[in-house]
Amino acid sequence: MLPTLMCLLLLFEAARGFMITVDAHETVCFFDRAHEKDKITVNFEVMEGGFKDIAVEILAPNNDRLYHAEAETNGRYTFAAIKDGQYTLCFDNTQSSLTPKILMFHFIVVKDLNYYFDPHKRADDVVEQSVLQENVNALSSQLLAIKHEQEYMHVRYKGHLEISDNVHFRIIAWSIFGPSLLLAMTILEIYYLKRFFEVKRVV
Repeated sequence: MLPTLMCLLLLFEAARGFMITVDAHETVCFFDRAHEKDKITVNFEVMEGGFKDIAVEILAPNNDRLYHAEAETNGRYTFAAIKDGQYTLCFDNTQSSLTPKILMFHFIVVKDLNYYFDPHKRADDVVEQSVLQENVNALSSQLLAIKHEQEYMHVRYKGHLEISDNVHFRIIAWSIFGPSLLLAMTILEIYYLKRFFEVKRVV
């Protein structure tokens, strides 16, 4: 059990998960290093802001464009690193004139299988059998997918809870304000009618 847990920690040492706000007319970029044949996974979801869309761009070393989209609400992209170097993920909200965008994303680098077999590249003797490593990779991928889904559902739950609380407050406020306004109008009408039909006597 302990070797398996150590493997999982090694596999996700390069995983990054964030919740960020991208203001209007702003571009935010994130960077991570990867070696050739490493598996890179990017997934994101725009949670709030405008039409819940944002421009996405993924760049390889030397600024080679791997992916670009002008308006995406969510996405998941997985590819193998084509060369050693720094990979860049950018979220561009320059098309929005006023609305900031709140989004959740993960930028994950999983090392290639050969990394664990080369004693010159690693500082441990974890995972010597390829079958075990493949099983661990499959398990870790499934666990990561579950983790991402739980985070997404948690954020959605918080958003729905805020909307529910806001609607509940407005209903209570209007249920108090409506009868109060009706009572005030009734009192004013009674006062007005009483004054209107009041008989004034001249002595």
